[in-house]
Amino acid sequence: MTPAVAPGQIVVVNGTSGSGKSTTCELFQKRQEDYWLLYGIDHFTANTLPARYGHHGPLAAQGIEAVPVDPADPDGPLRWRLGPQGVKAFAALHEWMAASARQGLNVIFDHLLMSDPPVLQDLVARTAGLPVLLVTLRPPFDVLERRVAERRMDKKIPTDLLGEDAARRIVDRLTRLRPWFYEEVYRNDVSDLVIDTAVHGPEVVCAMIETRLAQGPGTAFETLRARYGS
Repeated sequence: MTPAVAPGQIVVVNGTSGSGKSTTCELFQKRQEDYWLLYGIDHFTANTLPARYGHHGPLAAQGIEAVPVDPADPDGPLRWRLGPQGVKAFAALHEWMAASARQGLNVIFDHLLMSDPPVLQDLVARTAGLPVLLVTLRPPFDVLERRVAERRMDKKIPTDLLGEDAARRIVDRLTRLRPWFYEEVYRNDVSDLVIDTAVHGPEVVCAMIETRLAQGPGTAFETLRARYGS
């Protein structure tokens, strides 16, 4: 028989755009001497998923769709809604994380853990029996807004390929999604570690994660598993 493999550690870094989650995960991996896989929600949505099924694509209703928070206000704030392909894609993503850990590999992943749609619930269910540390990076909303503005997302969109009208619509859609992301991603009140990245820089954040890992397994997912009955 093949001997049992001790499961690897999963670290999920949750936070909205501008919270520092991608920077944290990249730096954390570089600081480690042992073997860590690195992946994240931005790469998943921008590079793994077919663009036409993303919230800027013509088949978004089947994948990830940006729809009005209030149907009576079509020009107001937006939120995500997952179509059938989107639901399956997130399920596959979470199964990949779980399968990697079951092979004895450590994984650090930056994520958007929404409860509606039930992205958080799905991840909690699919990582049952595995060591997961849930880290939430939460600076104040005004800090996030300033950081996102400084990034100048409009300069990263290929206007020459898409045209100015399409690029303008993409920027508008992202702007209208941000308030909902902030509310929904931080709706969950259970984490192993909550860090204000307006106070702590990436090196300190990584050191805080390492210190918490040295104290033993996270308990947040067990609490959430009991809450959601998964």
